[in-house]
This record gives sequence, structure tokens and C-alpha cells, in this order.
Amino acid sequence: MNLERFDALSEGQVARLGRVFSPKDLREWRELCQLDQEWTGVPEPLIAGLFSCLLGEDLPGHGTNYLKQTMTFHAIAEPDEPLQASVTVSRLRRDKALVNLATVCTGRDGRLICDGEALVLFQH
Repeated sequence: MNLERFDALSEGQVARLGRVFSPKDLREWRELCQLDQEWTGVPEPLIAGLFSCLLGEDLPGHGTNYLKQTMTFHAIAEPDEPLQASVTVSRLRRDKALVNLATVCTGRDGRLICDGEALVLFQH
């Protein structure tokens, strides 16, 4: 199995993504999900999507397959609040092409919104 791209990964490697969800974004999300009630803050699935974007586009990148993810929410992200999502390689298992990553999302002034971890299968 050719794992040249896998071998370019290293523990501690980080990718980050910033995003602001506007009230309009949240309204469109509710409409898409056919939800009638107002939502307090940014819905958790939108925050989870930030990690999905990072894993599939940046680290490890294209061909990544999600196996599992855990997330613990500590605070509600507010509309128009600048969010910073990051994934950090915490473990590499070359024999199975598995990558463990720590996930963190912070809000204004570094306020912890959520943290957790993801396990992905790296495709070459």
C-alpha cells in the first residue's frame, strides 16, 4: 500500500478554519431542515460541519473517510460570533492508515464552544 501522503502527516499538525454564521445563515438552515421554532445560537450540526470541512479538505484532506467523532459542547455559539475550528493530529496508525485528531471550536476571545476527537481512515 502506497502511503506517501500519509507519511507526510505528523503528530501535532494543525489545520484551522474561521467562520461566522449570520442570522440569515441560521434562518436558511432552519428552512432547509423544515424547523419552525427559533434556534438559540448556532446549531451544533453547523459547527460539526466545520470539522468535516477541515478533515475532508485540509487535514488529512481529500479521500478522508470519517469513522467516528465525539463532541462535547461547553457553550452556545452566538449568531455573528467569529468561530475558529481546528483539528490537530494526535495519533497516526500507519498499519491501518488511521488518523486520530483532536477537535476544538472556540468563539469570541477564545471562549471554548466545543471539543472532542475524530477518527478517520486515510485514503491514498
